[in-house]
Amino acid sequence: MSHSADSSSPTKDNPYQSKLLVNRLLTAGSDKETRHFELSLEGSSLSYEPGDSLGVIPQNSPQVVDDLLKAVGLTGEEAVQVGEASLTLRDSLTFRLACTTLSKIQIKKFNEFAKSDKLTDLLLPANRDAFADYLWGRELIDLFIEFPQQGMSADNFVGLLRPMPPRLYSIASSIKAHEEQVHLTVAVVRYDTHGRKREGVCSSYLADRVGASIPSYFHPNKNFKLPQDGNVPIIMVGPGTGIAPFRAFIEERRAVGSTGKNWLFFGDRSSKTDYLYGEEWQKYRSDGLLTELDLAWSRDQAEKEYVQHKMLTKGRELFAWLQEGANFYVCGDASRMAKDVDLALRQIAATEGGMSEEDAAKWVKSLQKEKRYLKDVY
Repeated sequence: MSHSADSSSPTKDNPYQSKLLVNRLLTAGSDKETRHFELSLEGSSLSYEPGDSLGVIPQNSPQVVDDLLKAVGLTGEEAVQVGEASLTLRDSLTFRLACTTLSKIQIKKFNEFAKSDKLTDLLLPANRDAFADYLWGRELIDLFIEFPQQGMSADNFVGLLRPMPPRLYSIASSIKAHEEQVHLTVAVVRYDTHGRKREGVCSSYLADRVGASIPSYFHPNKNFKLPQDGNVPIIMVGPGTGIAPFRAFIEERRAVGSTGKNWLFFGDRSSKTDYLYGEEWQKYRSDGLLTELDLAWSRDQAEKEYVQHKMLTKGRELFAWLQEGANFYVCGDASRMAKDVDLALRQIAATEGGMSEEDAAKWVKSLQKEKRYLKDVY
């Protein structure tokens, strides 16, 4: 069987074409746009485990490509070489190259053509903070608008770009609950900066489609798995789209008949508009599969409430579960949420376990060593 026909192991370079069956808005009336996607694996014999990710290889939107070509002063019909392939510039921008994100290396390369004093200054190590400010909210097109480069060749332009990276999304389903399907929970990024509309390349690519074939592949995550013993209790902390793998966990535990207790902490802006899969959680709670359910809404009351605050109010019970041998999982934003949750865990250990700050930190570390404190953060 030829490599391209071998569907047993799709990869980034040889993805599986998965049909997008369902594209549903989860946050009607919210100022956040979060969507639920269902992709087909029909006839592929592909499988995955709860905790794994799906790699999606997006395309750049025609509008982004048009605007960029116009700013650079090229037609898109120029022939260019990308890796082994000879393509038109337009096709290479649409399917092969990252056209939006901006890096220091790119600005350096660009400035070899632009020779701008302003960019030369910004690139100095001493101006690191000013450079970070400059980069914020800017994309490649902004360089060409601010420092026009008439007459740049298509080859030189392509030399500024890096290959389109796949995007990894935590899978939001168990294949035992949804045969031949894989589900995703995606926050769609759309915003305005520097007088232009911007959008997340992959999230908007998915958001604007249904029925299309999406190039994808599975990315196993060996460090974020359910306990092998179905009697082990689990505590799941997943605000926002961090909920995705926990939907998979619960579906899996239900499908295989695990008897371990399950506790979910979920948070978002408002219970009315941002309760992702709320009906499912309420049903799991009422039928006893979900032993505990704690919800934190940051905008439903004067004081902002987040998942770590809910953890602290339930500290005694949470500590008791961990003493019983529960696994503790966190999924979502690495920069703030995961740090706050970690801090809350140490506080709970200090308060409920009568530990010093140092011992509490050691205890939390020991949970990580025992692979009972697992993170899927981005």
